[in-house]
Amino acid sequence: MKEGIKSNIIFYNLLAIITGIFCGIIAIVFRYLIIGFQYLFFNVLGSFLGHLYPYYIIIIPAIGGIFVGLLTHYFAKETKGHGVPEVMTAVTLHGGKIRPVVAGVKAIVSAISIGSGGSAGKEGPIIQIGSTIGSTIAQKLGLTPYQTKVLVTCGAAGGIAAIFNTPIAGVLFGIELILREVKLKSLTAIIISAVFATITAQVLLNYLGVQATYIFFLPQYTLKTPIEIIFYLILGLLAGFVAILFTKSLYGVEDLFEKMKAPEFVKPAIGGLFVGLIGLVLFLSTGNPYVFGIGFETMDLLFGGQIVFAVILALIFLKIIATSLTLGSGGSGGVFTPALFIGSMTGGAFGTVVHKIFPTITATYEAYAIVGMAAVFAGGSNAILTAIVLVFEMTGNYMIILPVMLACVISTSFYKFYMEDTIYTVKLRHRGIIINQEMDVNQMKTIAVKDIMKTDVETVAEDLSLLKLSEKIINTGHMAFPVVHQRNKLVGIVTHSDFDKIDEKDHHNLKVKDVMTEELITVQPEDNLEDVLLKLGDEELSHFPVVDITDPEKIVGFFTKGDIIRAYTKKRAD
Repeated sequence: MKEGIKSNIIFYNLLAIITGIFCGIIAIVFRYLIIGFQYLFFNVLGSFLGHLYPYYIIIIPAIGGIFVGLLTHYFAKETKGHGVPEVMTAVTLHGGKIRPVVAGVKAIVSAISIGSGGSAGKEGPIIQIGSTIGSTIAQKLGLTPYQTKVLVTCGAAGGIAAIFNTPIAGVLFGIELILREVKLKSLTAIIISAVFATITAQVLLNYLGVQATYIFFLPQYTLKTPIEIIFYLILGLLAGFVAILFTKSLYGVEDLFEKMKAPEFVKPAIGGLFVGLIGLVLFLSTGNPYVFGIGFETMDLLFGGQIVFAVILALIFLKIIATSLTLGSGGSGGVFTPALFIGSMTGGAFGTVVHKIFPTITATYEAYAIVGMAAVFAGGSNAILTAIVLVFEMTGNYMIILPVMLACVISTSFYKFYMEDTIYTVKLRHRGIIINQEMDVNQMKTIAVKDIMKTDVETVAEDLSLLKLSEKIINTGHMAFPVVHQRNKLVGIVTHSDFDKIDEKDHHNLKVKDVMTEELITVQPEDNLEDVLLKLGDEELSHFPVVDITDPEKIVGFFTKGDIIRAYTKKRAD
């Protein structure tokens, strides 16, 4: 028995190693795929459109959007947007199963979207790609739903770890946002995957002559005076407000594009056109489009003191708009890095003002920019631990950990006070999936009536005698039957308890219509079990007719309270 358990653990961890290695390789391939498309769009295509300089800046993101729209529409629609909600959906509803084709399509469309100037991050795509790798391995080996979910999380953690060189943040992201649990058997595998993904990425980068190190090289910052903590508290509140603004903007723009009467594959091009317009305005006024792409170069300029205050302030809102347009229109990329960008600008602007007014008791604006990075991401994602550790791993600034911790907690608390969902779960709520703060899922909302109902429904006619009904109950073992009249329309339900109330001597004289219940609670196939329970209220019912959505008298299915319990138990076990 113990030997079997040991071999299972070894096998499980071996799969985590394989997943991590694949994630490390894919992360580097994806990194250079983005660089390749940037060169293709802005150097090759830019040279071809040179006579339109600098106005071709508007056109290039739109051209990229055309390719993105066509690829997502015809090959994998789930690759639209930032990817993390799709992974969360797979883990919550489908036992971690993700179509293998998603990895390839997501890599290409995201690289095109970002490479052509779309305002998005590379972490969302690599999370979806890494998760697909883990899911594919699990499906090929026929693993259980739980094991599949863990390997999906291993892929997400490995992707984050490899793309940012942040293994601890990768693990925390997987735990806080994807698997949403902490168990030793899953944690071990996730850590192993993150470690091997990071090592693989570092080896490949070294081979290519690139040193894998901190993303931002910054001096060590700390609290200049104890009273300065008040300013970081205020920054936390401001970051929470900006995170709310970002979330509402992203999904507000997405709703606008969903209502837009245009072919789905054209919408990313329309979004790209507006992003290009923002980039052109910035380029004409400052000499830099700033909002294009991932944004790390712009953040480097911020930390290097090469962006004036007015531009820093403007970039908070322009990056929110550009990212919302890119992803809301159907482009592909992540919100993780844009949140860091927006947070750094928020902190930088706030820190500039505070340091100018209180120069002797506050650090320079760079310290506030670092804290703002973590706080806006923490607010929007509610992933406090991930945000804190991520900024430390990206900058090497441990001395500023206390302001980071406080600002992240304040930002998240402020965000949660006003918002039901995180930037990742708004889309899930629209799909009827509710994830609460205790890392649990309202399972009843994830089970549809059509998934548990029986379609071969045995009905009885309303003029059937009770004697015949008694024989039917004995022969079938069923405790209830939907009642229909001559045209096979649902008119009521008769149960064993209705039958038992009648004296045996009346079985010859009475018919089903004399004892049946006519006031029915009916449901439709697309309802979920939470809807059923809400309709039920205080009624003590155990049998439920399912009717056609277009014809409330046409019965299409039937299920019992026992079916609900079995479906819920199975979902919890998965």
